[in-house]
Amino acid sequence: MAAGAAIEFPRRLEQRRVALFIDFQFEDLEATYPKTRLEEEGADVVVVGAHKAGTKYTGKHGYPVVSHVAAEDVDAADFHALVIPGGFAPDYMRRSAPMLAFIVRMLELGRPVAAICHGPWMLCSARHGPEQRPVCADVRLTSFVAIKDDVINAGGKWVDEAVVVDGCVITSRTPADLVPFCQAIIRETAARA
Repeated sequence: MAAGAAIEFPRRLEQRRVALFIDFQFEDLEATYPKTRLEEEGADVVVVGAHKAGTKYTGKHGYPVVSHVAAEDVDAADFHALVIPGGFAPDYMRRSAPMLAFIVRMLELGRPVAAICHGPWMLCSARHGPEQRPVCADVRLTSFVAIKDDVINAGGKWVDEAVVVDGCVITSRTPADLVPFCQAIIRETAARA
């Protein structure tokens, strides 16, 4: 290969838009690695923040990410998938009604919702239907072990696996699981779009 030659990727996500939720104290790798991998595959990754567009969010380890748009200004119908990183951010994001409504709408549309680490907290707080049941109820999923009880109490079927795909819901445990997590997001988004 000639020096400076670009490596070709399959670009399985051309013409796909993926929302990446962000808030303060996100787990740096769980936001930046999926963003990079999805962009390598051709996806247009839109950083959706809980606050106004252009807000600079700092991760747990100091990495900054700037939002493109506020959650209240986006429509889930305009996206093919959603990624929810972990860290402490989901504890803030789960208080955002527009973010919770976005999750519910994505699942209603049959589009992938991927959450890692503490991200599945969002699936405990997002509720749907006349009974307002958590969207994780009766769904097989995983998370960081510290929120296992929260997932179970919300009706989720928690398992200890690197990545779990149940319908449109994709979940993983920690940054150590990012490779299979991203592979599942890419596979499921390409298959459904």
